Amino acid sequence: METRIDTNDTDAEQAVVTCILDIPTHGKRTEGMDLLHRFLGRQPVLNRSGEIVSYEMCINKPNPPPGKGAPLLQQMTDEMLLSSMEELDLQKMRGGKPIFATLSSSASLNTAFLDRLEGTGIVLMFTPPPAEPLAALTARCQALHKHGYRFGLELPEYREALDDLLPLVDTIRIDTTPYDAAQLGEIAVSIKNHGDFQLIANEVESEEGYAICHKLGFHLFQGNFLTKLLQGRAKTAKTIDSQRLHVMQLLNQTMNHAGISELEKRFKRDPMLSYKLLRILNSPATGLLQPLRSLTHALVVLGYDQLYRWLTLLLFASGQPDQRTLALMHQALVRARLTELLGRKKLKPHEQDGLFITGIFSLLDVLLDMPMEAALKNLKLPPPVAAALLKREGIYALFLDLAIACEEAEEHVIATYAATSGISAEEINIAHVQALIWAEEAGWGELNAAA
Repeated sequence: METRIDTNDTDAEQAVVTCILDIPTHGKRTEGMDLLHRFLGRQPVLNRSGEIVSYEMCINKPNPPPGKGAPLLQQMTDEMLLSSMEELDLQKMRGGKPIFATLSSSASLNTAFLDRLEGTGIVLMFTPPPAEPLAALTARCQALHKHGYRFGLELPEYREALDDLLPLVDTIRIDTTPYDAAQLGEIAVSIKNHGDFQLIANEVESEEGYAICHKLGFHLFQGNFLTKLLQGRAKTAKTIDSQRLHVMQLLNQTMNHAGISELEKRFKRDPMLSYKLLRILNSPATGLLQPLRSLTHALVVLGYDQLYRWLTLLLFASGQPDQRTLALMHQALVRARLTELLGRKKLKPHEQDGLFITGIFSLLDVLLDMPMEAALKNLKLPPPVAAALLKREGIYALFLDLAIACEEAEEHVIATYAATSGISAEEINIAHVQALIWAEEAGWGELNAAA
């Protein structure tokens, strides 16, 4: 539950109370599911314009060794994912966007969890069995389709046995890593010849790979390319555009608690920045009950620390940002909020303000396309924030690393950081989904409009 601030009360301070709920597991395998830590990972899905149009939620478990127990372990992992989706209210989190859920086995389509979930907006991704008859699988998909589910296939190539199943399929995803551009082109053409599918290029790890798949006509894209420096340019000497330098100067003045008249003088040099900042501050993200009328009003109500927090978003909103920059801004918001939620119960109140800032600035190198040291050169940051960003040291580093691990869905990495921090899988999952819900409910459209 979140308390909001009445901006008519100039002494009000922002307070956010997070309710942490226990999450029981369901089904006959409760003990086994408890043993398998349910760390929930996410990855954004981008369209051809570079907008985040969906998320994939996953539990990234290593494939079990072959044997009689492998199908059971696969199904347990899938049930953990579906149970988490049921109990963490991902319908609320998705904000109208579809949610992709990848099943490690098509046999998991028979689980009763799917009958309990609201299927609307959920795309079930699976690999059809290579040799088994598909009549029963097709019938089950037809029943789930009536319940609101949509389906996607992990499919490198067409085969005739799929003909009855394909009319139920909206999306086909291709792992791009084993193929060169020519092979990917052949696969894309072959699949398009058998239906009007949305093609997802998966495991896209660089801007070059994204450009190739974009040119080949893929519709959606997944991978870590969004949060990586552009290939081959990490050590290139670059300059920061004048408007972002202007924002950095404002951040430094705010950090030093400059007078209101001095800050207003800086803003008057670029009236558009004042407009953009007020759009951000008056979005639901800040939790204000009454609109802020001016920078002076904002400073009186929020104080320097909270004003600094929202000023950071102007780095993304400067100039005329493209869709990739806006998607990166969204990713930074979720990462910042997750870092903040993870650290709240572990740090002292006066230390917590740096959590959000650390999360936001952790993507500044990608935004500016330069090494982090160069990106931070013009900013005067608190030493603990700088230590976390430059050396992954200090009080904020562990929570930032844990938030990033949730994006990359590396189970063993999340488990290591979780054990070190003393945060349970359930607490991490709840914080993760809360961060996603916050980013959607915060008025992302307003923040985009400001940008």
